[in-house]
Amino acid sequence: MMFRSFVVVLVLAVTCGFANATPISVGQGVNSANVYIEWAGGNIAEFVVNFGQSPTDTVKGIQLLNTIEQSTTLITVQYSGGFLDGITFNGNSNIGYGGGENWWHYWVNDGQGWDCPWTYGAGAREVGNGDSDGWIYGRDGAPVPEPLSVALLGLGSMFVAVRRK
Repeated sequence: MMFRSFVVVLVLAVTCGFANATPISVGQGVNSANVYIEWAGGNIAEFVVNFGQSPTDTVKGIQLLNTIEQSTTLITVQYSGGFLDGITFNGNSNIGYGGGENWWHYWVNDGQGWDCPWTYGAGAREVGNGDSDGWIYGRDGAPVPEPLSVALLGLGSMFVAVRRK
């Protein structure tokens, strides 16, 4: 019974396109931070950016993007203060203000949940080990976890619940 449930969840995850945002690892160092990018069409890219020589080292949020640009085909167009006017990557591109929510929203997560810092941009943001930055164009909601991760968390919860019985 348990194996059958696992197979059903795995098949659903694969057939629903859940693995569309496999994180891309870039940079070097003992620390890592996640960068989530979502374009207006719903396409998502996720990066794990490695940095620092010691566990207490930090980098600016804009340096995360610079590291990604040095290692991939990501291109950013900066506006000012570390806010962005455009991001292009693997055929996905949103540039400029398109009215309404069609602009790049900047989100940060220091382990306390997502927050949108209106008082500073990625140029002032101090990013530490385990932190996350998110860039979303076309909607004002916070980044959402990559669906495969959510499916695996659900599967893990199911195994724990069955094991307790």
